[in-house]
Amino acid sequence: MIPRDRFCVSNTGLASSGEHTFDLLPDYSLVNALVARGYDVWVADLRGNGHSQKPCLFDRSTWWTVDDHLQHDVPAVLQYVLQATGARQLHWIGHSMGGMLAVGLLSQQGPFAAALRSVTLLASGCFGRGSWHSILAPLITRLTGYGFPAGLVCAAVGSLVGSAAALWFVEALFYMPCNMPQACARKLMTGCFRYIPVGVIRQFLGSLNSKQGLTSCDSSFRYADPEVLSSVQVPVLGLNGSWDLFCPAVGGRQTVQLFGSEAKQFVCLGPQHGTSKRHYGHFDIVSGKHAAEEVYPHIMGWLQQHDAPL
Repeated sequence: MIPRDRFCVSNTGLASSGEHTFDLLPDYSLVNALVARGYDVWVADLRGNGHSQKPCLFDRSTWWTVDDHLQHDVPAVLQYVLQATGARQLHWIGHSMGGMLAVGLLSQQGPFAAALRSVTLLASGCFGRGSWHSILAPLITRLTGYGFPAGLVCAAVGSLVGSAAALWFVEALFYMPCNMPQACARKLMTGCFRYIPVGVIRQFLGSLNSKQGLTSCDSSFRYADPEVLSSVQVPVLGLNGSWDLFCPAVGGRQTVQLFGSEAKQFVCLGPQHGTSKRHYGHFDIVSGKHAAEEVYPHIMGWLQQHDAPL
């Protein structure tokens, strides 16, 4: 029987499937590792992603923004899990945008903020300085007037994994190819990603790479509000790879440092920091060849340290 106080919600990043992020293959599964430690794990697919209903390219009413995830999807996920389990609090493990949404929830200080017992930011951060998209933002904006078919493009890249024609320079945006089993890389690239609406792209490119960090579409709300977060006491762990080109470690560190909690920690995983023998990118931090021995212990130790209700 699962102890009453050991529940986790795992939330995914931009255009990503929960299954393909946290439970990619049995031997490379953060979900399996957590369950083996006695946690009841709930993996969420936000609107348009994974098993959730898909948008229609020609129907703008089915498009969305990051704000829609924060205002509607995250509260719906938390309400469902809390009601289904009877739990009062749970641990939040957010990959990429999934971590940004937890930070946004705590900056809002709405009714569900108190439901977070701890937050783990995996390859995440509300500041994108130094990322590949911060460099190419003007070009991306011009090319994505109707959104971006990430599923189709990534599937094409995935079909070439391991072949002589492999697009390793594209793969390197998602993971360190040398640190990702080919079976994991192929499944990730061919099945994880979905169409990204133009509203999501504009919101990310318009604010994530600014000094303010990620903001709402109307710029009235900062997802990482320093004034609010300075008084937040929720334990926060940030884990970023030294070779993460989507969410560079500098942005993850900056996000964690905004919290006033005495229980906050940031770890940049890379040999130059003495924290791992390998460099890590954006997805291999979850399902890489050595994630179970170099990344998962940080997560397990943090959860166990903060299992007691706040």
